[in-house]
Amino acid sequence: FSTEMSIGIFDALRPSSKIFSQKSMSVENFSSIVLGKSGLTKIGSEKLNKIDENNFFLQGKSYLENNEYKIYGEDISINLNEDISHSKKSVQVINSMGILDANGFRNIDSEGKIYFDGIVIFKSHD
Repeated sequence: FSTEMSIGIFDALRPSSKIFSQKSMSVENFSSIVLGKSGLTKIGSEKLNKIDENNFFLQGKSYLENNEYKIYGEDISINLNEDISHSKKSVQVINSMGILDANGFRNIDSEGKIYFDGIVIFKSHD
C-alpha cells in the first residue's frame, strides 16, 4: 500500500515530467491490507488521514483484522514504523477465545500484545 500520493500534470495528450508529492492526504470509505512486522493486517475506516509516511489516523468507525484477531472501534491511530495502533474510544476485540469489550486499547503488534483501558468485559465463545 502506497503511503504517498503522486499526481502527474498532463497538457492535452502530452504527459509532463513534473510529479508532485503530497505529504498529507485523506481518503473516505477506506480499506486496504498493510504488511507489518507481524504479517498482513486488513485495515479500514470511514476516513483515512495520512499524518506522515509512518502515521495514519483511521477516523470514525474503523477496524484492524488479521489471522489472530479482529479489532473494531473508532478513531484508531497507527504507527507503521513502530507497529503500534491505539485508540482511546470503545473497542471490541474478537479472537479464537471470545469477545472482549474495553474503553480503549494499545496494540503492540510486533510483540503480539494488546493492552486495554478502562472497564474490560470478556465473553468466552463457550
